[in-house]
Amino acid sequence: MIKKKKNKFKFRPRNAAPPPRNAGPRPPRAGRAREGTSMHQLGYTAAGAAGTALIGSFLARQGWAPKTIAGALAAVGAGLAWKGDGSTIKSVGAGTMSAAGSQLALMLLDDQHNGAKPAAPKVASIGKPANADGLPPGALESAFERARERLALATGEEQQAA
Repeated sequence: MIKKKKNKFKFRPRNAAPPPRNAGPRPPRAGRAREGTSMHQLGYTAAGAAGTALIGSFLARQGWAPKTIAGALAAVGAGLAWKGDGSTIKSVGAGTMSAAGSQLALMLLDDQHNGAKPAAPKVASIGKPANADGLPPGALESAFERARERLALATGEEQQAA
């Protein structure tokens, strides 16, 4: 006697097409592309912070106000971290924002702390006159001699009048 095959029902997703007949084995699926590990992201964040320090010091040497530099770099970093295209750009933006933001916060706290103390009066130091190097030799000695003679004449006239 011939045995009849029983058809077993296989569950398939509703939107899946049936596999083609005699197509051979299926190719392996491609894995998800990983953009980077957490160490890579940490490196990009540190690079953003270091770049911020370099750009900030360069702009400070060009005469920019430090608070303006820190505020502008923090805003640029926040924009990159928020709207950046990839995780690399977002990590660099996060480093930029954190470095510039911390500098800005330190400057504001320092101003608040120093604002409570009265400022010490500044004493002008007496420096060398601007034309001291341009005098001919012996000019200062003759000027002192003339001043002594005038002082001696003035004191002699006062003693005679008294």
